[in-house]
Amino acid sequence: MRQAAIQNNFDWCRLICELNGCTITETLDSWKATGNVPPLYPEMMVRAHQQQLDLTGVMSIKDCTASYDFSLAGMTHLFTAEWITRRPILDRRALPADWTVVTNSSEATRFFTLIETEDLPNNLFARSDIRLFFSEHQQAGFIAYSNGQTTGLSHLTSDYLDERLWDDVIRLSSAHFPGQPLVGYEYGDQLITALEAGFDDIGPLAVWIR
Repeated sequence: MRQAAIQNNFDWCRLICELNGCTITETLDSWKATGNVPPLYPEMMVRAHQQQLDLTGVMSIKDCTASYDFSLAGMTHLFTAEWITRRPILDRRALPADWTVVTNSSEATRFFTLIETEDLPNNLFARSDIRLFFSEHQQAGFIAYSNGQTTGLSHLTSDYLDERLWDDVIRLSSAHFPGQPLVGYEYGDQLITALEAGFDDIGPLAVWIR
């Protein structure tokens, strides 16, 4: 499942970079974005160790297996996180009622106000492979992205983080992309609460910046 989680994140980051006009050069084990790479997205992603990498002009790297020491190339370690996964919920009879699935520009504005990000296009909700969820009652929001194999969870934002919030995330994602394993990555308190909610830790990743 680790490689499946990495692939979902490869696909998601590639999509967002391309929607921002970037050009992606991809090999079997890495990809590199050139152009106007959006904030918080890597210019290079690597998912296999012991590669000869050309870091010329690269300002940010997501090392998907935490296998490299890029300090030798003059880069600074930003954080280490853990890939997570869990089975979807098959019983969809009790979906949380206080969440909205974004279907128009007005709801998109409310969603982006909650999650406070400027790295995503406002019309992202129009894609069939993406769902934007928010709850004004809980002051929470998140994104679910399906690459056809797994559902990647990202941008989870809330005034609180506990098993109840993750339970909502799991149920909503499972209902909209049924049968697909849920994947993503977290660190710190969000990782702890995700594991308490039934996710499994399946290995580290590291992010480096220049």
